[in-house]
Amino acid sequence: MTSPASGLRIVLADDHPIFRIGLRAVLEQIPGVQVVAEAGGPDELMAHLQALPCDVLVTDFMMPVEQQNDGLKLLEQIRRQFPQLPILVVTMLNNAGLFRAMLGLGVNGLLSKASLAEELPQAMRCLPRGKTFLAASVQHLLQQDGAVREDLIRVQDPLSPKELEVIRLLAAGHTVGQIAALLNRSKQTVSTQKVSAMRKLGLANDAALFLYLQEHGLG
Repeated sequence: MTSPASGLRIVLADDHPIFRIGLRAVLEQIPGVQVVAEAGGPDELMAHLQALPCDVLVTDFMMPVEQQNDGLKLLEQIRRQFPQLPILVVTMLNNAGLFRAMLGLGVNGLLSKASLAEELPQAMRCLPRGKTFLAASVQHLLQQDGAVREDLIRVQDPLSPKELEVIRLLAAGHTVGQIAALLNRSKQTVSTQKVSAMRKLGLANDAALFLYLQEHGLG
């Protein structure tokens, strides 16, 4: 991976132009960092990633468009197509469940928009070296939520597309049996995928899972 000293190529994505300008200004004050492209939505972002070499993606979580209003689906798509690309999510969200879900998808860093100037340079040092970066506010929230464990912070085992599919169908109100019929899988397979996804999200039982799905809207 490219080191900051030899130039760090950043693709930047946010649907708010004014914030994007500010984020770019902060990034370009970091020695060796170069913003090579900006995107205002998912389609433009995917086009840039496919066309340009990039060392780190810095992206907002929610960039609603007509066909795409699910930040987790976008992150899943990016991670599937670019499995080695470090991803830093910069967000105003303050939601431990969503943070866990993002980490479960293989996001490498979580940063609050409120602490950019102080923490963005630290994140740029960590991510290209393969390290995870969590903003202090994110760490505090996860600690309060009981979610900070080594296996959750440094996730080596992101949710598979099939596990994510099962979780979304559960969120839509389907039973394991209905999901098995819909996906043409055995009930045992669906149950195993549900349990595996719960383990990765740090959820201990069905009650925690359904509370999580209801609270964080993964449907």
